[in-house]
Amino acid sequence: MKNTLFSILTAAALCLTAAGGIAALDAAPAYAQAKPLDAPRSSGVVGERYDGYAVVRDASAPADVRKLVEDTNAERRKVYAEQATAKGAPAEEVGKVYAGQIMSAAPAGWWFQGADGAWVQKK
Repeated sequence: MKNTLFSILTAAALCLTAAGGIAALDAAPAYAQAKPLDAPRSSGVVGERYDGYAVVRDASAPADVRKLVEDTNAERRKVYAEQATAKGAPAEEVGKVYAGQIMSAAPAGWWFQGADGAWVQKK
């Protein structure tokens, strides 16, 4: 069960690839946007959602962390839209594929939220 979210995201990415939708996404742009979030994610203040966007998990997070999440998500939205146009796929699906790539590259301890709202910490 601990790898359920990872399995779901991986399966979604494989299905899109098999269907010819998003065969070769460049993970660098979205993941590069994530780097400034490393410390807040490592502390559990920020997590990653199933749809490729970051989210503040701690209601007491400082304003600069909240702003960083907003800015990161704005950049990701642009990348997802560009990739969607280039690949002929919905931006929402592109975001989900990136979410799987972010999760795969993430170290143990980071938190990920599934579509059902449940949080899972990567082991």
